[in-house]
Amino acid sequence: MLEDGPRFFIYLLKQLPAPLQYSGMETSPSNLARLLGKQDTFRSLRQEAFLNLMRTQAITSAPFHRLFKAHGISPPLYNILRILRGHQRKDQAAGQTYRGLPVLRIGEEMVTREPDMTRLVNRLEKAGFAERCRCDEDRRVVYVRITDKGLGLLERLGPETDALHESQFRGLSDAELRTLNDLLFRAAISVSAAG
Repeated sequence: MLEDGPRFFIYLLKQLPAPLQYSGMETSPSNLARLLGKQDTFRSLRQEAFLNLMRTQAITSAPFHRLFKAHGISPPLYNILRILRGHQRKDQAAGQTYRGLPVLRIGEEMVTREPDMTRLVNRLEKAGFAERCRCDEDRRVVYVRITDKGLGLLERLGPETDALHESQFRGLSDAELRTLNDLLFRAAISVSAAG
């Protein structure tokens, strides 16, 4: 499915009508347009930026999908485990008892919003990477916490994910990466503000 995604995406891009002008200025096809075999430019810089983001996301996430699949998890499950580990470390550093996090709180901290957090937690629990426990003060509250098996998985994945991040962005300087991060953050804020 992942391999088909980029091909389908390129097919869709080639179907888009695209006039030869941006804001009244004649331009030649962009790098993305040339890569995709488009003869014309995109309708706007915003359209091109959006499609560039989608394409880049598909390309950069594919190796992570393969890595996580080889370890029996998905990117959202990996994200949940990292959230749980982060809170465990924070609690331990503060000398507090690690109780875990409510599912709702985990959902709020996810990199991408997932519609069925309960199902994802069920998968982690079934695999032995996380466990649920009830709050002693309020039995209605259920916490999720990472297990030693989950910590071990993150420990094994750490060097591999670090290496992927390094290899994917080795062509960009630190200054370029800071600019990229700033622009992506500003774009996300702009989209969120627009509703």
